[in-house]
Amino acid sequence: MKKGLDAYKLKLIALIFMILDHVYKTFDVPLHSQSGEYWPQWIPVTARFVMPLFLFLMIEGFYHTRSRIKYLLRLFGAELVMTIGSIPVNYYTHVVDPVTGEMTFKSLVQMTGIFYGLGCLLGFVWCLDNFKQGKNRVLNIFLAIVWAVLSLFGTGLYLLPLAFFMWLFRGRKVLISVGTIAWSAVILIQALHSYNEVVAAGSIIKGGLYGHLCYDNEWAMFLVIPFIFLYNGERGKNTAFTKYFFYVFFPVHLWILAIARFAIFKQ
Repeated sequence: MKKGLDAYKLKLIALIFMILDHVYKTFDVPLHSQSGEYWPQWIPVTARFVMPLFLFLMIEGFYHTRSRIKYLLRLFGAELVMTIGSIPVNYYTHVVDPVTGEMTFKSLVQMTGIFYGLGCLLGFVWCLDNFKQGKNRVLNIFLAIVWAVLSLFGTGLYLLPLAFFMWLFRGRKVLISVGTIAWSAVILIQALHSYNEVVAAGSIIKGGLYGHLCYDNEWAMFLVIPFIFLYNGERGKNTAFTKYFFYVFFPVHLWILAIARFAIFKQ
């Protein structure tokens, strides 16, 4: 057994921080309305490595899977199942359109975009890999651009450069780290600029600059770097349960949190 942590163990660690982040986002505001107290603002910052880590492990999985097309279809299938499963949950918790205040088809059919975005980034990496191997280069660079644009509707811009760095420098963890730090620095500069704009407009932000950076916290994606170095290149525990556990757990835990929030706070 190699030193370090395999992909399965790293995913379990990410899962713990993801749950902490989602519990915070689900209950912080309603608890404040009840007690007047907020939870520590830094909690979401600690979980900003989660999506970059899942992205890193997805790209590693891309090179180890026996069927890339099945891998891609699992991601999009998981997004479809999550979207359909969210309809009754959103109906029960009375999710409404923020503009009209009415329950609409759009408010019921809400996608998180996580599996969709990862699926698009997997397609993006696949096309880049084909381009690198000299397969239909014009077509694959065009399709890579298409996948990149489509990913913006799921995971946004934040993960796209990381996907490129993690593919381009695969196996060279130092270079992946340099790219990640550089991109995090760009996002930090943008967050500081946005804070200055808010202050200039005369708005008051809870916690000042600290509070703003805890909220606009994608700059903290560099926290994934230690976990990348801990990865030992092994898949880890490999059963039917471990293969599908994360696909199932992600939507189910969000549904449970949403129902719990509505049951306790009616919001």
